[in-house]
Amino acid sequence: MIGRLFGRGKSSAREAPDTSQDKPAPDGAMLAQVDPLVARGMALLERGSQDLAATVFDEILAIEPGHLVALYQRANVALGKGDHALARAACDAALERHPGQADLEMLSGAIAAAAHDPAGALDAFSRARAANPDLPGIDARIGEQLAFLGRGHDAIAAYDRAIVREPGNFALAGSRLFLLNHFGLFDRQRTFEEHRAWGERLEAAVAPARRGHFNDRTPGRRLRVGLVSPDLRNHPIAYWLEGYLAGHDRERYPVHAFDVSPYREDAVTARLRGRFDHWIKCASASDDELADLVRGQRIDVLVDLAGHTGHNRLAVFARRPAPVQVSWFGYMQTTGLSTIDWRLTDAQHDPPGAEAFYTEKLWRLPGVACFMPDPDSPDPGPAPVVRNGHVSFASANNWAKVTDDAKDAWAAILRASPGSRLKAIARGGDEARVQDAIRGEFSRRGVDAGRIDVLPFLPLARFLAFFRDIDVALDPFPYGGGTTTLHTLWMGVPIVALEGDTELARATPAALRATGLADFVGATVEDYVAIGARIAADPARIAAVRAGLRERIRGSAAMDYAGFARTVEEAFRGMWRAFCSESPEAPPSPFTSSPRA
Repeated sequence: MIGRLFGRGKSSAREAPDTSQDKPAPDGAMLAQVDPLVARGMALLERGSQDLAATVFDEILAIEPGHLVALYQRANVALGKGDHALARAACDAALERHPGQADLEMLSGAIAAAAHDPAGALDAFSRARAANPDLPGIDARIGEQLAFLGRGHDAIAAYDRAIVREPGNFALAGSRLFLLNHFGLFDRQRTFEEHRAWGERLEAAVAPARRGHFNDRTPGRRLRVGLVSPDLRNHPIAYWLEGYLAGHDRERYPVHAFDVSPYREDAVTARLRGRFDHWIKCASASDDELADLVRGQRIDVLVDLAGHTGHNRLAVFARRPAPVQVSWFGYMQTTGLSTIDWRLTDAQHDPPGAEAFYTEKLWRLPGVACFMPDPDSPDPGPAPVVRNGHVSFASANNWAKVTDDAKDAWAAILRASPGSRLKAIARGGDEARVQDAIRGEFSRRGVDAGRIDVLPFLPLARFLAFFRDIDVALDPFPYGGGTTTLHTLWMGVPIVALEGDTELARATPAALRATGLADFVGATVEDYVAIGARIAADPARIAAVRAGLRERIRGSAAMDYAGFARTVEEAFRGMWRAFCSESPEAPPSPFTSSPRA
């Protein structure tokens, strides 16, 4: 129903729109020509033959230019091929013939969403809802776009409406949980309880589908590790995963990829394939089929890398197809499932006491993951403050993470730093409405709107180049950066961060300490503002940090791939031994704390 939340993908409809209330059907002779063509075109779509299907729909439109299904599917095919301009033009032309038609408005919204235009998508989805409030998935699509626009309360309210309609839709409820992390609407206990309640409902629903597994319980034998992910492609997960794969012991810990992505493979997918020992493409498998596949491969340790992000397969983990099940870095929060035994983390992200907020047991490593930067990363270049004469701050994370409290703090930093500017990346940032809305947020907080530059979502090469014009980044809170943090530091840009009480709020502080930048971490909002103002007044420090930061990262544990892989494999071995002993408690992790640089 909904695509990958916050830039993690898109989907196009495949169903024909409801024509029951549209213009009168053509006469019998015309139907005799058109109906078989419609059936053929839809069959070709089902087989993935988009170009041939488009040709058939063109034939239909040559016979009957206003044929709703053909107009709809012609635009839909263009969307499926990623040609957003053609899809938008085709959909607009269809709406000229069928103004206000609900399915066409829904498709118009999907096209705008795929083109990273959340304001346009929200408008179209709202029109679709007005035309037909009972459209499947409409409230969730509206909630998704509201989230992109930073309207947290409205987004959650839309998802709540959607869940009332579909109380048994666990994927929909999981998407709502993911959003809760962004906006800090509930305290940590309430957020944990919502995750746990979701997990209990799912586990109860799938209990009849659970099967036993008969893996050999020899503690020291070769272990088969399975990684389940929809993101084995050009995606943030790849930058954290590839380092482990590069250093893993292929003889004693062969790794199976269960690739559940519905998207086309790309160059990163091709590179990752060579890092795995086995690769299984299984996006089309049902949850029961995938669980059986995992059992058939006799996986000993099954690892989830998605959590409640889109296209996850937590319902498979709820069926417990492997003896040991683990959650890792794909979701910075509990999954809520008791069937996932462990969570790989570290003491910086989850210090002692954090156990109370996880259904999983915590296994602490010296670091939660390694980072493998893009091999084509540009050189950071000199600090731009040197040539500009003013400091350029940046908001480089999803704008949905930027809460009102964060905006208040950023405005205070800008007011305390005369001449400084803020460059903000936001989905739809090339649209005037989005630009005006963001600038208006700061204008209301006493900052001249002319000091705010709003940029659209950027592909990776341009995103990395963006930092050549940035002096200091501002981490949002309470949900701070993850992959964005490492990309930012790799490009020589320090980050002002606020340390919170959740894993979501500790990733950037941990990275800053590991690279010798602990003085950029604030314990309170007042500290955060003071740090931002202080660094803006110290161009020499900005230039010095930029000159040496990349080399510091290269020499840090963040890029010790072989060493990191050993600690992960030792963790898997410890978890396996705990299972073999049938003890409710595992051997203690040797890493109860992490050194601070």
